[in-house]
Amino acid sequence: MLNLVLVDDQPIVLAGLVEILRANPQYKVAGTGSSAEEALDLVRASECDVLVAELNVPGDMMDTIRRIKDESPDTRVLVFTAANSAETCVQALSAGATGFVLKGSSGADICYAIEEVAAGKEFISSSLVTKVLREMRQAELRKAERATISLNTREDQVIRELLNGASNKEIANKLNLSDKTVKHYMTQIMQKFNARNRLEVVLEVQRMNGIGEGNQRFYA
Repeated sequence: MLNLVLVDDQPIVLAGLVEILRANPQYKVAGTGSSAEEALDLVRASECDVLVAELNVPGDMMDTIRRIKDESPDTRVLVFTAANSAETCVQALSAGATGFVLKGSSGADICYAIEEVAAGKEFISSSLVTKVLREMRQAELRKAERATISLNTREDQVIRELLNGASNKEIANKLNLSDKTVKHYMTQIMQKFNARNRLEVVLEVQRMNGIGEGNQRFYA
């Protein structure tokens, strides 16, 4: 028998999921919750085999998935969401989820996804597979492109502040640098990214990092 924890902040969806899964004698619903914090607490409190969770709930579910992977490596995470996005799927899998099934899937598909992830396999809704493979290839290309640009620690700090919308003066104050030194670093950064101005640097960093990865370092 598989112990399941279910998390969704929509009561109707959660109730429907509970009804589907309790109809299967191979499943035991060990607990239900409506937030990322509750998901972590329920996994900790039960011998959870599979956590079935919506990403868009109160709290940081991506971080919760990472923590569950670290704290309870035998617990599988199946994302059950309306977020029909290949990028979101790749992010969830990278965080430690084992499966990604879209809301609107049949009860049979949901049960099949649970069985697959419980067996240690990955499951992705069929309508997303091609998009996910394409996104993974693009992510690898962005990673390779980032590797060609070498930034030192100070340049990395300047870029982080730039991504937060800071002016040169604000960057200087934050990093305890002179305005002249910040301008020097900005010139070096623009040369490395083949950019003509601050905006082009920001756009190029965002393009290389991909959406949702804006604070990643460029240097090893």
